[in-house]
Amino acid sequence: MLIFLDIDGVLIPDRRNGASLQTDIMKFNSVCLNHFENVLRSYPNVRVVISSSWREIFPFEVIPPLFSPDIAIRIIGFTPFLNPKNIPQHKYLRHQEVLEYIRQNQAENSPWVAIDDIPEHYPPDAPVVAIDDYNGFDQNSAKVLSEYLT
Repeated sequence: MLIFLDIDGVLIPDRRNGASLQTDIMKFNSVCLNHFENVLRSYPNVRVVISSSWREIFPFEVIPPLFSPDIAIRIIGFTPFLNPKNIPQHKYLRHQEVLEYIRQNQAENSPWVAIDDIPEHYPPDAPVVAIDDYNGFDQNSAKVLSEYLT
């Protein structure tokens, strides 16, 4: 099973109106991270692919150490960048990046789920855990993700 993980709005809630605004962009919200990692600990065969725009800014080696060591080893890559000439023809760009990752890694038979605060990146029938970007990955998100993983 593969999880395609967005970061902003998921592990870093968007709380612009309050003291809880994240000041260190290289640090995830501990509550969101704990909820996410605790779900993964119940499903040891699940692997995580980063589908976030963070892959445009940071090299892969920077991302796994932001997770607990037992989860970091399960972060296996980034979704690929699509050919810029083909981008205009895709309505669901992030979904296309997920499909391209699956194709490039011969994972067509692997079930997958995306976690994103912008579910509109995916067609309505895609397996997506939609996150409220104000709260980030919370207890309800953990429950929904667990249902996809069982």
